[in-house]
Amino acid sequence: MEQWIETRLWHQKIKNEPIIIKQVSSELCSLFGLTMTPKAQRDLELKIEKIRFRIYKRYKRWINLRSEWATRLGLPEKMIQRWFRSGWIDPQKPETINALEGMIFERDYYCRFIGPRGADDKLPEDPDISITTG
Repeated sequence: MEQWIETRLWHQKIKNEPIIIKQVSSELCSLFGLTMTPKAQRDLELKIEKIRFRIYKRYKRWINLRSEWATRLGLPEKMIQRWFRSGWIDPQKPETINALEGMIFERDYYCRFIGPRGADDKLPEDPDISITTG
């Protein structure tokens, strides 16, 4: 149930919808067929409140990370958000951004300096050899 709550709140936060604890609580009860005592209802709402706070912190970290990645890659933040929603990048794996940064640099270098000269035969296949030397 906690995973469902977290996912539900995350999607609401991404869509910029208001997060109303009583609404989430009633959805949870109807979805899982729960009957609650008043104390259990208060405990559930407190748990949802804690999860909501966690989601807010995670979302803030994601916004900061998205901004940093957009700056590093020279792209708009909406592009980073699009790649995240597509599953192409993962905030839990920042090494993917390092790899992407390297690929974008090499593509741009190739398009600007190597491709127009027709020097494809001098392009090293070994990734440990820089394409900017030689």
